[in-house]
Amino acid sequence: MSTQQEQLDYIERHLLQELLKFFGPGVSLKGHRVESANGLDGFMSALFTVHLDLTIGDRKRTEVVLVKFMKGTEEFREQSNSYIQFRNEVFAYAEILPAYENLLRMSNLSSEMVANWVPRCYFAKFGKVDGLGGGQESVLALKHLKGDGYQLGPRLTLRRDQLEAMVGLVGPFHAIGYATRILQPEVYARLKSGVVDMSFVSSSGKAGFDVSYRVAFDRFYEFYDRRKEQLLGDSDAGFAAAIERLRVKYFANPTHLLERIRTTSLSEDQPDNHFVTLLHGDYNRNNVLFHHSDNGQVDGIKTIDFQELRLSTTAIDLSFFMYMNTPSEGREEIFADLLNRYHKHMIEMLEQLLHANRDKLSDERVEQLLADYSFERFESHFKRYAFYGVMVVMHFMPCILGNETDCAELTRLFDTDMHGQAFYRLSLDIGGDVANEEVFKAVRHAYEHGYMDDI
Repeated sequence: MSTQQEQLDYIERHLLQELLKFFGPGVSLKGHRVESANGLDGFMSALFTVHLDLTIGDRKRTEVVLVKFMKGTEEFREQSNSYIQFRNEVFAYAEILPAYENLLRMSNLSSEMVANWVPRCYFAKFGKVDGLGGGQESVLALKHLKGDGYQLGPRLTLRRDQLEAMVGLVGPFHAIGYATRILQPEVYARLKSGVVDMSFVSSSGKAGFDVSYRVAFDRFYEFYDRRKEQLLGDSDAGFAAAIERLRVKYFANPTHLLERIRTTSLSEDQPDNHFVTLLHGDYNRNNVLFHHSDNGQVDGIKTIDFQELRLSTTAIDLSFFMYMNTPSEGREEIFADLLNRYHKHMIEMLEQLLHANRDKLSDERVEQLLADYSFERFESHFKRYAFYGVMVVMHFMPCILGNETDCAELTRLFDTDMHGQAFYRLSLDIGGDVANEEVFKAVRHAYEHGYMDDI
């Protein structure tokens, strides 16, 4: 386990040289400074900002780099799945995104699309890192985006242009994953094999997912039982039965439902498993940065944090994004619009890639593939797995709706004593009934749209 001082030393003694290699010959380092980033930004990471004063010929240039390491004790890293998450994130930057860029280039399409989705990556390594302890470590150096005008969106509710920008990114991202499997099966197999499987169910029953979703279900059913008479109307018998069915099947082990959603779609006997590909896994407003034009509208978006990268149904990415980022008021209309927009962006990208590779595919094959990914088939598939997003809301929404002091304390307790009573108690209380009501609205929405039918 590397300490903060060891990480600082690594930056000074090793990483600066790696960064200079990225910028190429003729670039010299005239000065630099390193700052430690504190606060909520580094939930599972140790973050540093490195300011580089470079000279290229007779020109001076400043580059700002965000450096990300694993943090915490070995026990914390094991319980929080850090070893898996950081390895997968490095793999995303080092292998998956470059493979997607290559497919676009070979298809005579602009590979800049992928580069425009993420920060520039200067250096990515996982495993034994010279100069950084003796065990498994992770180093990721990315362009710091704030200097280019990128910023996080609102803490609570995104505007429509921000929501639309998010589906405009993730739809094509999924489409390139589908196209890689279709057009470059050997590349896809290599990428698939390089992603370390991250189960929601642990052998110990004490890992991060176990802790988080135990609290989430305890909290939801305490609120539901306490407020049932006010929450349910005379016509809610079916809804009440669905909530009880969820309790009977999964209250003892909430993570088993997450794992069922994650793995069922992977089965070869599923008729719609062509909707499986490589996912972002944590596609939420805290993991995207927006750039705005002079009139305040979004004209650029980049996503960060691929630590929850998974191979599963794209309904996981989409339902997570939709439930966590749409307001409960007006969700009906917004959901329908975003689902259509997502599919439009996805199918347009897929169609471009398939038509650009007509030498590999017959006209009949292209027509069949596009039919496989039709909106009707996608919508039916999404319905089967969309409750995943509600599960995330149960766990994460209370913290979002809590004040920043409580969120900071919850983060500290998760780092230091996730099994302690203080963490459990604050997890139950943060955000209060305002958060509980938002969670309940998400569950009701899911029921009304048939997303609880297969539970």
